[in-house]
Amino acid sequence: MENLSNIQIREQLLRDSFTPAESILFSVSIFALLLVFYIGDPRSYWLLGSLLILGCLTPFILKTHEHAHPFFIDLLWPRFWATSAPAWVLSIQFTIGLFHDPYNTVKIGSSSYHTLESFNRWIPTSILGKETWLIVVGFSAAYILSSLLYLIPKSLNFFERLLPWPCIGAVILATYGLIQKGLGMAKPPLSTGTGAEDFFAFFPYDGHWAAFAMIWCCVCITMSSLHARYNDNKKFISSTAPLYLAGGALLGTSAMFVHAQLPAVMLSLTLSIMLLITAFEYLNNEKEPHYKVIAGSCGIASSAAFAYSIIRFFQHNAFTEQKLDLQSAAWDMFKDKPIFGWGFDSYEKLLPFYGSDTLNGEKFGRATSDAIQLLAEFGVFGGLVISLFLIIFIYRYIHEIKSIRFSNHLLVGCMLVIILALFDTPFMSPAVLFSFLTIFFSALRWGLLSRCNPDEIDTKRPQLVIPESERRVPFFNIPYKEKEK
Repeated sequence: MENLSNIQIREQLLRDSFTPAESILFSVSIFALLLVFYIGDPRSYWLLGSLLILGCLTPFILKTHEHAHPFFIDLLWPRFWATSAPAWVLSIQFTIGLFHDPYNTVKIGSSSYHTLESFNRWIPTSILGKETWLIVVGFSAAYILSSLLYLIPKSLNFFERLLPWPCIGAVILATYGLIQKGLGMAKPPLSTGTGAEDFFAFFPYDGHWAAFAMIWCCVCITMSSLHARYNDNKKFISSTAPLYLAGGALLGTSAMFVHAQLPAVMLSLTLSIMLLITAFEYLNNEKEPHYKVIAGSCGIASSAAFAYSIIRFFQHNAFTEQKLDLQSAAWDMFKDKPIFGWGFDSYEKLLPFYGSDTLNGEKFGRATSDAIQLLAEFGVFGGLVISLFLIIFIYRYIHEIKSIRFSNHLLVGCMLVIILALFDTPFMSPAVLFSFLTIFFSALRWGLLSRCNPDEIDTKRPQLVIPESERRVPFFNIPYKEKEK
């Protein structure tokens, strides 16, 4: 028994100890999350350049993982190319479009005018590639970097040590934003402001904050449930579960200070769903001495959050005439180039050609709907690339018979943000995009690790006995006869 116990301890240490690649990925992920959390400008060159530099570390991390992994892995690179394919495909589409830019500037005297030349509906275009290339490669690098969370961690312990840090960072941001609102600040510190009161913490638009808080609210409350399940011998009050639960509640209740109506409704609804899940979990946990009190409190708070979301939804019309005009312009752009769209970040440049006269020539960077703008800028082709990526990964996840509660609860936040993207612009924010990708890939990897042995996840099942004719090394099966001298 003692030898068996020692073997189990060694196996656990082998599984849970960080390899060099895991250590690098852990550090890079924390650094990238800090960057996107605290640099709120969606088009900051500092932020996009930093993401590009971090993304360039991907081959180094993968090669280190290949050489230092304790198990045999032969699916690493095929999975990497398959997982990162959407970023490469859309980048190639953008690059091809650079040779077909119909947007030009004409100078007449001291005035400059923009013109739109004749264009081919069936080939890619990219508007002002010199200004947008860094955005494309920065977002692509963020995607590729976050996809490593689906490829490299060999243990659940990796995520148990990674996720608490961004949870703390998100709660600090929520506290900071609430202090701003309490002090009545006119703009976020260290920024020029947006000219309106729709900011929160370092987020120039509080709708982006709401989407960000939706993701991390789910993570905090999910971590609370996880720690409550792991610490069977500890009471709820003496474990770390209350801290995570309080952090998730703080993120969720920040919806009361969000001006954007639909993002505030979705954030409050997210809090309601997660608290309801927590209430049901504790109702089934009779080992906890105070399970009835915890479940009852979460149930009451969930009902209050749901009631607030209903009240907020009917306060005033979220679909104003201006929003409908902006979406209509994006739809008209899509109808003119339905296959490949106009290119990334082209909406703002082309809005004067497609916008309604009621917009009075104002500049708008987004169509108030990521889904419609995706079609306008990437066309049906780009929309299918992104949609198929999500569908394939979700299908592979739910196709397994065994359900993983931790992964399911993390994916709740991701799915709610996707729903919000139909009516708002959450993915314009690098903080929301990178948080979404981090949690999405973490949830999928957690599911894989929970369902399989760590030495079977990233490899084909090796055929240990193969015919002699297929061997690549000398093989002798003739009995050796020693000769006497």
